[in-house]
Amino acid sequence: MDPNDYLERSAPALPQPSAFLHDGFTILHRFLAVSELKDARLAVEEVVASPRRCGTCVRPHNTLLPLRWSDSVVRLLLGSSARVRAIAEAVGAADPKWISGYVSIKEARTPPLWWHQDWWCWDHPISFRRPAPQVAVLCYLTTTDVESGALRVLPRSHHRSLPIHALLPERHAEPADAVEEGHPAMTDQPGQVTIGLAAGDAVVIDYRLLHGTHGNTAHTRRDCMLLSFTPSWRDLPADVRAHLIQHPALPSDGEQPPAGGWETRLVPSFDGVPKSLHVNRTPPRVFEATE
Repeated sequence: MDPNDYLERSAPALPQPSAFLHDGFTILHRFLAVSELKDARLAVEEVVASPRRCGTCVRPHNTLLPLRWSDSVVRLLLGSSARVRAIAEAVGAADPKWISGYVSIKEARTPPLWWHQDWWCWDHPISFRRPAPQVAVLCYLTTTDVESGALRVLPRSHHRSLPIHALLPERHAEPADAVEEGHPAMTDQPGQVTIGLAAGDAVVIDYRLLHGTHGNTAHTRRDCMLLSFTPSWRDLPADVRAHLIQHPALPSDGEQPPAGGWETRLVPSFDGVPKSLHVNRTPPRVFEATE
């Protein structure tokens, strides 16, 4: 079987949470029903057409538009308890809480997005524990494959460094903007898996997992909704919770989510004093998660 083609790959033999812990990713087929796709696409178009939002991240060949708890596309995705339960079961989440969301855009006819990982707290000991401190759910609104900007991942790179870790440009730094197409950060890597998905499917990845995208050679934009969660909020160290509780996607002190909505279950709370941690998005060149 070609490891670059996940479309026809059978389900893992291990139970899903064990497979996620082992590989760092898992697939949620039909995460969004066909009947919901039209509303989701309209909601995303509203975000894209709105004035540039504070916190927008423009990366080479990919733009992330930040979402807040009150955005209609967030309500659409998280208003379904069955959908949230599917995420929790897939990763073995004991106390899942929503932290942030983005619309991820890959324009037509753009090169690959380089290999990177999204974890932001590499100075903290929690980075080297096996359970995921944070996960991302990526739900695609169009079918994606090698030609249309599909995600590619390096399984198990969340638990152990690979040779490519030493070659990657620093996240969000100027050198990353100048990465040439032949650089290892842009090219296929041994053992990679391409996650081809149908519209409405989703993939969940450990924030530490190395991932990127293929180029989008199609004539249409590739849209993806990205939601981040902590699988077990109550088990996170207090200083990590103190940092995450300040995320601008969450309700501010003057905002009151409606009682009984998804926010009651999924918006985190913190009794301590919010305080920022030092943000370090660059993993060690050599590491291994052992706990």
